[in-house]
Amino acid sequence: MQGKSILIVDDENVWRRLLSRLFAGQGYAVLQASSCKSALQKLRTSRVDCAILDYNLPDGTGETICAAIREMDSGFKTPVIMFTADRAAAEYMFGPHRADMLVFKDRPILALPGLMASLFPHDTAPAA
Repeated sequence: MQGKSILIVDDENVWRRLLSRLFAGQGYAVLQASSCKSALQKLRTSRVDCAILDYNLPDGTGETICAAIREMDSGFKTPVIMFTADRAAAEYMFGPHRADMLVFKDRPILALPGLMASLFPHDTAPAA
């Protein structure tokens, strides 16, 4: 994964450090942030290949960071994974809704084993 970078944004220090160590161990250059403000500052000076964002942050939401990434890549090319502590749903969909997005939104969940295998090549992929 030489040259690949990932932005990990979470206000929970333990979770952020765990993810950072996991991805650094896979060869990613890891950028960490604990707030929207910090993440946006990092995005001004660094390009990322992937982002893992907490939805609820002390100074906003992961949507703000995702929007900044989308403005920079202007083609929705950078994979963004957003998570939340809310255990009620396996997937969230934000409007406006389009029928083709229902099919697109379903793919990431169904393709999770393949995504994990691409993030953790060879025998290092955790069981999905």
